[in-house]
Amino acid sequence: MVNSRFWIVFLLPFFLIPTVKVMAQEKPEDPYADYSHLWADQKKKKEKKKKSKKPKNEPVLVVDSLKLQNPDSLNQSSTFSDSLQVPSDSLQLNDSSISNDPIPQTASETIPEDTPTETEELQPDSNPDPTSSSPDQLPIDDFRAGMPTGGSGSFTGGFTYTEIDGDGYVGLVLSPEFKIGKVGVGLNVPILYGLDSKSVRTEIFKDGAGVARLFSYIRYGVQKKDPVYVKVGQLRNTMIGFGGLINNYTNTTSYEKRKVGLHYDLNFKGLAGIEGLYSDFDPASRNLLAIRPYVRPLAATTIPVAKTLEFGAVFVSDKDQTAIPTSDSTSTSYAFTADGISALGFDVGITVLRVPFIQIDLFANYSKLKVDSDTLTQATNVLTGETSFSSGSGFSTGVNFRLHFIADAFSTDIRIERLTYQSNYLPQFFDASYEINKDLRILSLVGTEKMSGIYGSLTGHVLQKVQLGGSLLIPDEISDTSPAVVQLRADMERLANKFSFHGSYIKGNLTDLGDAFKFDERSLAKMRFIYHMNSFLATGVDYYWAFTPTADGSYEATKYVMPYIGVSIQF
Repeated sequence: MVNSRFWIVFLLPFFLIPTVKVMAQEKPEDPYADYSHLWADQKKKKEKKKKSKKPKNEPVLVVDSLKLQNPDSLNQSSTFSDSLQVPSDSLQLNDSSISNDPIPQTASETIPEDTPTETEELQPDSNPDPTSSSPDQLPIDDFRAGMPTGGSGSFTGGFTYTEIDGDGYVGLVLSPEFKIGKVGVGLNVPILYGLDSKSVRTEIFKDGAGVARLFSYIRYGVQKKDPVYVKVGQLRNTMIGFGGLINNYTNTTSYEKRKVGLHYDLNFKGLAGIEGLYSDFDPASRNLLAIRPYVRPLAATTIPVAKTLEFGAVFVSDKDQTAIPTSDSTSTSYAFTADGISALGFDVGITVLRVPFIQIDLFANYSKLKVDSDTLTQATNVLTGETSFSSGSGFSTGVNFRLHFIADAFSTDIRIERLTYQSNYLPQFFDASYEINKDLRILSLVGTEKMSGIYGSLTGHVLQKVQLGGSLLIPDEISDTSPAVVQLRADMERLANKFSFHGSYIKGNLTDLGDAFKFDERSLAKMRFIYHMNSFLATGVDYYWAFTPTADGSYEATKYVMPYIGVSIQF
């Protein structure tokens, strides 16, 4: 019984093979047997075809349709398929590749390989080429966002020596900076041991924000590029709106008494938003506050140029009564902000031209100061003999050119602004010099005459490794009552893989352009020079020209020179 079953199972295939073969020969060919095109990635297929595209005059390989009548013959003979040496994706069984007509098609009747199929035409291109877009479809680069920066972070630190108030200190300074997605964090941690006092210097933690000063900044998003931008910490070169009132503002003028402020910009789908700043989270005082709501009423439309129109209103207030320590263990405070000062401004801007290599923006500002107080009136009477003081106003119009060259390898912003202002007013009143000495800045308004001037700035980057910038505010007639302001910035990372430099410099109340680069009580500077010995070891020097409180409650210029040797790693 077992043997009979064995022979039946053994001989059964020999009887079935001829039958199956006959059925296969009689089965009509299904021209739609290959359904892979239904789920194939047509975009990738199209790119693959373009890579293997043949010259138009290359003869078309035609396979005899009679040899394809039996689909099984392809599987039975691997030699046949290998001899063709044609990619498998090019042998698609459809109406165009299998024809019952034994007459071959001519080259003119053959569909070119780069012609999209009907299925491909129905597939929208999810990643359109921005260079092929019309000007109205190009993304708007808001020049107020600044130039792009590269890298995801760095770590710099080492052993240092410095002198502060005539005393020598040794220690360790750490300056790490990390960027993860939209979040950025920067630290500046000095650990200094006094050679004379035999103790660790702790002045950085006293008063105001205290230990929070160890954070240079904590940031989320990029202003004018992300819908949510928030930065907490030291504010540098900050501008609100189009800069009519607040431009190149810096909240920290002291190396150790750093301020922790807030800068933010929130917008809803590009239609409306609010931006502003708060200069210092010192709980004992109400410091500089700025709020600017803005709206782009036509942003949701497709009207060229008009859809970029932006209107904003700026409100600024300062009632700074931060305690300034004096030598007799008491403290003083600013006199002209005791009753509070304020300012109001309106601005408008529009992008008039937008093509791949250039963008042109026009803008205008109107600002009105309100710094009147009994204390300032008394000071005015002493200085000029006038018995009253009336705050002035100013107006400006400007244009910004953003130029892109060689696929954005090199970009630059050129800003030119014409300023016109009345008596007792200074343009861009809240800048870095405002925080050096607020009383002196407010008092400089007294006797200021009606004037016009020019503000110009130039900022550029090369491969996001070298960034240079500077600005100059210069009245038509420079004088004690109409001073100029100069500002410079530079960031160069690992030039020739050996040298790095980071620095900023600003000088206000400038009455003689020949004094533009002389360090004095009107200057504020921060510089870092680094020589990279290899990919992680470095030596360099930090230089600060900053300010410290004095015995009478004012500030005096102080320099810090801190050479160090340690590590410098770029992520």
